[in-house]
Amino acid sequence: MNLMDLQPPIAFLYPPQPLEPCATPEEFFRRVPRLQAFHGEALDALGWDIGRKRAAAQLWPVHPKTAEELCTAHVGVAAFSWALTQWLAENGVAPDVVFGHSLGLHMALAASGAVPVTDALEVVERTARFLAEPAGPPEGAMLAVTGFSPEEIQALCAEYTAPQTAYPAIINSRRQVVVSGTVASIEILAAELRRRLPWGLTLIPSRLPLHCLLMMPLGGRCAELVAGMHCHVPRRRLVHPSTGEWVRTVSAVERLWRTHLLAPIDFVGAMEQMERLGAATYIEVGAGQTLSRLCRWFRRDIHVVSLGEPGALEALRAAAG
Repeated sequence: MNLMDLQPPIAFLYPPQPLEPCATPEEFFRRVPRLQAFHGEALDALGWDIGRKRAAAQLWPVHPKTAEELCTAHVGVAAFSWALTQWLAENGVAPDVVFGHSLGLHMALAASGAVPVTDALEVVERTARFLAEPAGPPEGAMLAVTGFSPEEIQALCAEYTAPQTAYPAIINSRRQVVVSGTVASIEILAAELRRRLPWGLTLIPSRLPLHCLLMMPLGGRCAELVAGMHCHVPRRRLVHPSTGEWVRTVSAVERLWRTHLLAPIDFVGAMEQMERLGAATYIEVGAGQTLSRLCRWFRRDIHVVSLGEPGALEALRAAAG
């Protein structure tokens, strides 16, 4: 890595909850103690006691089994993203453009200046508890599909599932799409996809069909998750995860936050927008390397830096001088 890797404009990408094992905070804290201080300050904002703080700092269950595990994992990951943001700022690296994918949206809002970080973390905690509630209408499932384009997935949903029961919910690349739908529709679609391509299917642990129209009956509940929170005009360019538009107003921020579990995610469209905004360097600010991988699927020669491994922080600090 060299200084050219940090050529501005710089885009900060805030990733979703990891779906596969990755480095945990304690591995980072041993090498960068300052990061532990920032992480602790973020958790202090929620008033978490020492026991919960330690759990959040050291454990990121990929498949949480209880409501408490889900809450700890989501808040721990979000606080870690914020700790990395603070550490980057301390080392002279700040974003010109900001994007958040799923769980990452909350810290992207905070990094853009659109919401206070304390409010963002509070919404992460509220959302985790909401997602952990016993499944009810609209009970559903989510399936990640690799090897098919969004258009192909849309056509397969129309051909093999009942109308309005399965949707391309998250477009991660031109060859990977997450489908949300009813349990029955996802099972039917998975069987057909397995027949066509016996690899590349991953069932995402979710009891709700997130990021699609089936969530609309829960619109009121989702709006309650951000009730009482404070929104501002973003100080940095904030890219909308669904439309790729530049979010510029308080009303747009409020609408985005209220519908963050309802609206689809188009990472490809967001990347196209960030390129139009001139982004030259992309830094994944969070756990794992999900968005770094998707960036390279978007364009193989893209300048992307993943902070998902402890050694990356030392390399980035050296590059930033």
